[in-house]
Amino acid sequence: MEFLEKKFTVKPEHSAVKVSSGAVDVLSTPCLIAFMEDVSFTLLQEKLGKGLTSVGYHVDVKHLAPAPIGAEILVRSTIVKEEGKRVTFKVEAFYKDKKIAEGIHERVIVNEDEFMKRVE
Repeated sequence: MEFLEKKFTVKPEHSAVKVSSGAVDVLSTPCLIAFMEDVSFTLLQEKLGKGLTSVGYHVDVKHLAPAPIGAEILVRSTIVKEEGKRVTFKVEAFYKDKKIAEGIHERVIVNEDEFMKRVE
């Protein structure tokens, strides 16, 4: 299976307090999901031809444990299914050796120019 791992440092701007998703200074779920999308996007983009990219379509993530500000987390994305233009990833995040999140992320492959024309 194709996978990619990236490390991220949890900065103050990633905290639940800063993004208004909670009252504690730990890695927020929205930022955790953004890290997972980043790794999935990068993994898929390496496979796509010129003029193609992908957009997020679906996210289903369980945030299992906190990670403090300053923590280095490892995010892994693995392609588990490719069906036409839709690609499904298993996503996981780890702090130290503990799994702090897991889930599924789906992306849809699009032609960049055609997609932006639809947005306008």
